Amino acid sequence: MTETLPQESNQELLKVQPPDPARLAEQIAGILAGKDEEKEKIGYLLQLAIGLVNGAGAVFFVRQEEEIRPAVELISRQAASWSNDISGELQESAKQALEQGKASISSLAQLSSVRILSCPVPATEEQQACCLSVLVLFGDSPREPFLIILQLMASALAQVVRRKGKSQIIPGDSASLLHLLLRQKEKLNLREMCDLLRNWSGCSMLAIGIGNKNGRVRLHAVSDMVKIDSRTRQSRQFIKVMQECQQHLRPSLWPGEADDTRYEQSLLMKELVRATGMQQGAAVFLPGAGRDGSLVVFLWPEEEGRASLLTEFSEISSLLGPAFQAIISSGHSKKVEADAGAMSGKKKRIIAGAVAFLIFGIALFPKTFNLHPDTRVKPVQVRYVVARFDGILEQVFVEPGDRVQKDAPLAKLDGREIDLELRSIEADNAKALKMRDNYLATGDIAPAQIALLEARRLQERSSLLRDRQQKLDLDSPLEGIVLTGDLKQEVGGPVTRGQMLFEIAPLETVLIELAVPDEDVSYVKKDMEVEIRFDAFPGRTWKATIDRIAPKSDLVQGVNVFLTTLELKNDNRMLQPGMQGHAKVNCGRRSLAWIYFHKPWYALSRLLNKLF
Repeated sequence: MTETLPQESNQELLKVQPPDPARLAEQIAGILAGKDEEKEKIGYLLQLAIGLVNGAGAVFFVRQEEEIRPAVELISRQAASWSNDISGELQESAKQALEQGKASISSLAQLSSVRILSCPVPATEEQQACCLSVLVLFGDSPREPFLIILQLMASALAQVVRRKGKSQIIPGDSASLLHLLLRQKEKLNLREMCDLLRNWSGCSMLAIGIGNKNGRVRLHAVSDMVKIDSRTRQSRQFIKVMQECQQHLRPSLWPGEADDTRYEQSLLMKELVRATGMQQGAAVFLPGAGRDGSLVVFLWPEEEGRASLLTEFSEISSLLGPAFQAIISSGHSKKVEADAGAMSGKKKRIIAGAVAFLIFGIALFPKTFNLHPDTRVKPVQVRYVVARFDGILEQVFVEPGDRVQKDAPLAKLDGREIDLELRSIEADNAKALKMRDNYLATGDIAPAQIALLEARRLQERSSLLRDRQQKLDLDSPLEGIVLTGDLKQEVGGPVTRGQMLFEIAPLETVLIELAVPDEDVSYVKKDMEVEIRFDAFPGRTWKATIDRIAPKSDLVQGVNVFLTTLELKNDNRMLQPGMQGHAKVNCGRRSLAWIYFHKPWYALSRLLNKLF
């Protein structure tokens, strides 16, 4: 049996002005920030909700103590005739939604084609639990859009109950903030919006970014920072915090209550707070289309309970998101207007020709073409000090970084085992010689020869041990610096034959390695002049000429480079192996146009060759 709606000529649905979707956020903000009484604001929002879903009636319920009572009720006469107790059914649906903590959909008892959609807003420290229930005829339409719209309206209604009619723009009042942003979004620029949010939240530092559906975040503004450089450590930390917030789609706060489920406890936020010298930080995602949206990071110099502030800000995030994106995308930068209307066509052509001639002349102006490869100091040669035999490390006199003279002691091996073995060999040698004499006295020639051979073997072993005894002291083979050999923790431990113990490099002359990218190596020639600055000595410059260009490339940090070398005198021993810096290689004079456009031109040429 198919149910039909009763038709009564004297009963009509509520006459509600259809809302304008493009101005929905501004309409809601205007109602919340207005000076009307609480009931009037709720009534306006209920009318807006009915118009959005083409409903037949709506009731806003508020839980007071243990009872659920209607705050404002808008039900048409025709909708009231659909049930003997329409208000009771709406109240029961709201009660069920509040108990379950999620939106519910139920049918009228006497007319199942009419649905009751109830969208709850849970209780917080600053507001009571409330619920929006609306009568809707779905038909064949999907339910999800209705639920999303009504949940948004329920959050807006909850703001009315919480604020008790406040209308002044004061710190912490999210509705007033929303109203101000929407009213002045055509005038605000990004810097003014940062100042407005700082005054509203009471934070000392604030950052704003835009995230896309791929999870990438672009940092647009940081308070007290004129220019944003995403390569700096602080900017990367802001971006990581925003990416995490966008991924979870929930606010993050640190430090905060561990058992509070309204926000995430973020370790990335903890690192950012400590790096900026603040005491507390929070991040909020303001949704746009899909997973796109704006992100705001707040940093405070003192730690306070700001969970309720984040909750209030998050509840209107869906309304703030479009306003933020509009302000960020437009930039509202002041335009420079040229008074070109008064100029005649002839003057315009003259000026255009002069400008073109000037640009052409500047493009052909010759300028020194310089390359700026990274550099590293390396020793000209490295001498290794190794253990010539197995032994025990008894003493170490140097550590990496020490300067040593030639033949200076570096370490000493334990010789007690060699001394004991020498004494044993000397005793065995004397015994073998004595036995030889005895055998000769008795005429036993063969045993006498064996005893003589044993004595010679022992003498050879004694010579080897004495040679080792003389090499227990490990000395530096040249004057220089100890590069490796931190063995002070290894004293008393064994060393094996051939084990490298120390690396010694001379410092009178050092080798400078230039990492020239392969696309630039064709411009580098032998004997070209080079100026070098090292990070350790930024105010000093060294000059030299290129000695050698490597015949093949090497992969350095994922980049294909040719290692070009030159030698520098290091009489004052300032330069040490491992120091890094930057070089400026003079590659001759080229036109400005070639210097700035040769790489894009070559890239375009390669692309065209691949395509055609």
